[in-house]
Amino acid sequence: MDPYETVLAPLLGAWLLLSAIAQLGPVADRLPEYQRRYDVLGLVPRYHFFAPRPGVHDYHLLVRTRPGGGTGGYGPWQEIGPRPRRRWWHVLWNPDRRARKQLFDLTTALTRNDPRCEDPATPLSLPYLMVLQHVSRRVPAGRLVQFAVARSAGYRTGERPGLLFVSRDHRVT
Repeated sequence: MDPYETVLAPLLGAWLLLSAIAQLGPVADRLPEYQRRYDVLGLVPRYHFFAPRPGVHDYHLLVRTRPGGGTGGYGPWQEIGPRPRRRWWHVLWNPDRRARKQLFDLTTALTRNDPRCEDPATPLSLPYLMVLQHVSRRVPAGRLVQFAVARSAGYRTGERPGLLFVSRDHRVT
């Protein structure tokens, strides 16, 4: 073994060991503090194959309409888009995943900032306008539309579904 191999092998072995240890639960929680202090070059990776706090709820975009003249009440809430059917190949290739993720990000931004839509700036926010545009494409022109974000526990039955955000009325043109 030449001198380079004698130095390089333990160095790479230590790096591999540190990288493996950094993925363990008790160490991973304290890792950002150590990385800021000691790992200036970012040589010890931190992989997140799964979310640190996995999602346990399903989010639903609901819409209801009423005639454009304002006469009559709103109809019942209806969920936009069918529930996606799971296929075996979705493990490898799932083109609808990004669209669902975008809608999830927009609706969580809405529910986080102003769940009751009381702030006058909320209807002018980008997440609100994007969700409104998504909803308006599915409603006939001339009607008033209102959308909501609801959360359910998915297949778990112990938790009741609930509304997280309700929009203002908007006329679809």
